[in-house]
Amino acid sequence: MNWTTLKRWAPLIMIILNSVGVAGVLLGFGETILQFTALNLLINGVLAAWLDWDSRSRLWVYAALGGWLVECFGVHTGWLFGAYHYGHGLGLQVAEVPLILGALWFVTLMGFGHWGGRWLLRFRLGTKAHKVGTAIVAATLMMGLDAFIEPVAIQSGWWEWAQGDVPWTNYASWWAIAFLFHLVPRQSTESKGTGILVLIFASFFILLNVFPWTV
Repeated sequence: MNWTTLKRWAPLIMIILNSVGVAGVLLGFGETILQFTALNLLINGVLAAWLDWDSRSRLWVYAALGGWLVECFGVHTGWLFGAYHYGHGLGLQVAEVPLILGALWFVTLMGFGHWGGRWLLRFRLGTKAHKVGTAIVAATLMMGLDAFIEPVAIQSGWWEWAQGDVPWTNYASWWAIAFLFHLVPRQSTESKGTGILVLIFASFFILLNVFPWTV
């Protein structure tokens, strides 16, 4: 089996990993399953990047490193997102921020940018209008996913808000940061791997919002 053939299995592997994860949590094994959250995100991120390798660009670095630095700023200042701190469920931390969050920012920014851009193609907009439209759609989708992530993250102990409830500034900042990211000049590239992965992640978190589970 060559690398090209093996690469075709990457989406199925991502689906299996996350299906096993959500099934395990819903069946009462959340305490065990959620210990592998960081590892699962890392493996999925690598598989998504592998699928998109031919269209790689410096945006990958901007998305991963930039997102992690934004988290550092948020944690230590309380600005942008609100006052919060991370637990230890997301693995190795530097400056009190899990390193794996770089992968999460990379996947969500690139993945939703992919779907936003594809959806707007049907309207045959001009270049500038398409770019702004993509930024608006991608940012809105990213903010929507965060609304499903928050209850799961809080229940899992991944992070905690100082006031208990999630402040509106969190969602506003997610939207604004994603919007600005998608205005960065870039070459026209596909991000099918991260596009597939954000759909899988969305399904994962929606299911954990719909059905009851415990840690």
